[in-house]
Amino acid sequence: MNPFKYGQIVTDVDFCPRRSLEKVLKEHIVSGQNVLIEGERRTGKSSLIINTAKEIKNYRILYIDINQIKTLNDLINRITSSLISMDRQTHFFEKLVKVISHLRPSVTIDSYTGNPSISFNANQVIHPKSLDQLLEFIYQEHSNKKNIVVFDEFQDILNLNNYESIVAILRSRIQFHSSMPYIFSGSVRKNMDKIFYDADSPFFKSAIKMEIGALEKEIFRDYIKDKFLSGKKIIDTGVINAIFLKTEENPGDVQELCNALWSITEYDTTINQIDIEDSMEVIFAREKEFYEHTISLLTNHQLRCLTSIAYLGGKSIQSGEFLEYSGIVHASSIKKAATRLVDLKILYNYKKEYRFNSPFFRSWLLYKKY
Repeated sequence: MNPFKYGQIVTDVDFCPRRSLEKVLKEHIVSGQNVLIEGERRTGKSSLIINTAKEIKNYRILYIDINQIKTLNDLINRITSSLISMDRQTHFFEKLVKVISHLRPSVTIDSYTGNPSISFNANQVIHPKSLDQLLEFIYQEHSNKKNIVVFDEFQDILNLNNYESIVAILRSRIQFHSSMPYIFSGSVRKNMDKIFYDADSPFFKSAIKMEIGALEKEIFRDYIKDKFLSGKKIIDTGVINAIFLKTEENPGDVQELCNALWSITEYDTTINQIDIEDSMEVIFAREKEFYEHTISLLTNHQLRCLTSIAYLGGKSIQSGEFLEYSGIVHASSIKKAATRLVDLKILYNYKKEYRFNSPFFRSWLLYKKY
């Protein structure tokens, strides 16, 4: 069985320890401190939160993923579904249904598992006050059993048409939940900063910030070596360093490349640099349709800007060299194209440098000689 997992939350033996971060996060949780966790996509934020929380005795995890929510209905749905997943006891479910009874929820029972679920009419207009009532219910239950509330991809709260009022309600209620820690995790820095560092935002400086980046190299190397050894596959430090270079040390991308490496190599073998290139072709084959679709969404200027960043890097995109290479005449056009590429989540901007959300996509562009 392939021991490398990616694109999902990993726990227990699949989780690569991050002791220093786990220690700090655990201290914040136990003290009731609200935490803002920022990091780029696939850096292991969710896995860090879940594994750390699981180690704290007598706490339950209310994990609410609000990725791609569009309406208040979506948000209420995600919260109620997460509550049901957290506590499947009949009396808890009955209390929850009573709290949201004014929303006329549809209650169904899965014929196979016997587990209940709740849904709402998509056309129903839900008042923001319903969110306030749900948050108060969560806190009341916290007095019986301690909860850790996790909002993952929290920046997507800004997708809501009336997000200002929703954010205000969240903050007005959460500020009185001093004994129940909230963790807000997000991967789009500019949007998370808008929520937590804009002086006009209700959440202004309301949580302590933790940055999540690359794993500690020595620990990650040992983790990778041990996983390969489970299949009698030998991988030396030099090859692992090459993996780090290909993936820009992004934990999720490292796991994906190692997953591909495992799939193409035999038991009782030594992995080499050529195997890495073969593994990249496996990833390109997996992602080809998505990459081609992404390209089809771009204008000529956007594509030229993107490929130029792939070749030259994203630090000086308005320099003479960049303009000449891209064939785009005006620096303002480059800036406009780059901004759109960020909006499409193809690139992100970090410390005045434009970077690819997926280093594999960058490698594919170079491989295809765009």
